Formats: sequence, structure tokens, C-alpha cells
Amino acid sequence: MTPGTRRTYRSALRAFYAFLADEGVCEDPTGRLAPVRVARGQPRPFTQDQVDRMLSSGAYRRTRAMILLGYYQGFRVSSIAAVHGHDVDLVGMTIRTVGKGGKDRTLPLHPTVAELAETMPRDGWWFPARAGRDGHVSGHSVSELITRAKRRAGITDPKLTAHSLRHGFGTDLVEEGVDIRVVQELMMHESLATTQIYTGVSEHRKREGLHALRPRPIPERSGRRVAA
Repeated sequence: MTPGTRRTYRSALRAFYAFLADEGVCEDPTGRLAPVRVARGQPRPFTQDQVDRMLSSGAYRRTRAMILLGYYQGFRVSSIAAVHGHDVDLVGMTIRTVGKGGKDRTLPLHPTVAELAETMPRDGWWFPARAGRDGHVSGHSVSELITRAKRRAGITDPKLTAHSLRHGFGTDLVEEGVDIRVVQELMMHESLATTQIYTGVSEHRKREGLHALRPRPIPERSGRRVAA
């Protein structure tokens, strides 16, 4: 069991027993549970080449649309699943979505997604549920379809998931020199610390940053006066 899973279970137990204690059913024994420390997450982004391969390796049209929303808007699978034609404003070049915590967000629309929107329903779900069901597909279905596109593209890294498109979005924005606060807003993060988990820094950027320090000649002597 991973540390993250243990922490989730611990939180659930504490909430459950806190409720029982408030109702006078029993005392809360979870106060003795040791805290679970979880290491800081690491970004696991798709590269731009991998995104291109997924788009050109036989994925169906709607799967390609999901990939574009994940990479160019940084949407989570739940947001991808729920895109509606009314969410997209091609005049104002914005797209509306619901972020974590049920918060409505209106974000700039990437030109590639604007081009995609011209081919998608204007008055309905972009990804309607099938088999006669109402509403849109589930986030799980989006993950499954993107995973299939990944396999079809010959990408075997098990750490890369549908969410890795979002990681690629954040990482590539930083690579292009976009301010981290702007990236935070585009990724709809409440905390800048969360954004920093999603944004990797390449060796190229590290080297570029290091070389910002101007070189200077190395003195051959210490500069001390020679004793008489």
C-alpha cells in the first residue's frame, strides 16, 4: 500500500470515529494513529513528441479531441468529460470549466482548441454518454480512451497516464518561460506549491539558468603581496 493510500485511509478513519464520538457512540481511538508522511510528488509529463504520436497513431476523432483538451487546456479528465458546446466562447476566446471544489472557472481558449471547437457540437456535450444514457461520458472513460491511444502509439512507460497530459501542459508552459503564477492560474491551483509539483524543469533550463551567471577569469595568483 502506498503512503498516499495509507494517508487517505487514516483520514477516513479519523473522520468516521470523530463522527461517532460527536454522537456519543464511542470514544475516538484514532488520536493515537501516527501521521503518514508522503513524499512530494514528481511531475510525469508526456513529451511533445509523445503527444504527436498519440494524435497520429490511429486514435479516433473524439479521443484526439480529449488529448488536445488535456494538453492545450491542462484539463483533468473530469473536466474533459464534461465539456459542453455552451462552455466555449469563440468570440471572447474563452472556455468555461468546473475545477476542484466545484468552482466555476473561465480560462483563455487555446487557438488549437478553438479550431477543434469548430468541429464539435455547439449546443450539446462534446462527449455524450452512449447506449442511450443522458449526460456526458465519465472521467474514467476519458482515461481509458487516452490510455488506449498511448498504447497504440507504442508508449510503454507505466507512469504516464491521462493526467500526464496535464503535467505536460504545466511543464511545457514553464519551459517556454511562462511565469509560474500564470501557470498556477491556468492550472486552477489554489496553492503555488501544488503547481510546482506539476512543473518539471529540464536539464536545458537548469543549464540555461546556471549560465546566466557571467563567467570571469580565474586568477593565477592569490593577490597577496609577496613578503620582502
